[in-house]
Amino acid sequence: MSLTSQFNSSYQPSMVSPGVLRVASDDYYYSYDFNARILIVRSNYTREAGPSVTPFSQLDRDSLIAARDKLVELGGRPPELPAEPNSLPGKPARLNP
Repeated sequence: MSLTSQFNSSYQPSMVSPGVLRVASDDYYYSYDFNARILIVRSNYTREAGPSVTPFSQLDRDSLIAARDKLVELGGRPPELPAEPNSLPGKPARLNP
């Protein structure tokens, strides 16, 4: 068994709604909400602590694409991800002393 298949077998993805993918592991639930464009992470151990919320803009784009593709594979209909920002360096902002 390869490391990738071993890693992938420990996570169970499921569709919560047409725009939300939940990935469960032994310790955490990861909910990719494509409508709100946020990732919500909940721990199975710390019920007292609230969930961690991260905007999609702070996540790795390749991971988001993979999560969206999995949701579509499961029958979901998430909105398209926004276009990737231009990676060419622009004119740097000027600082006013």
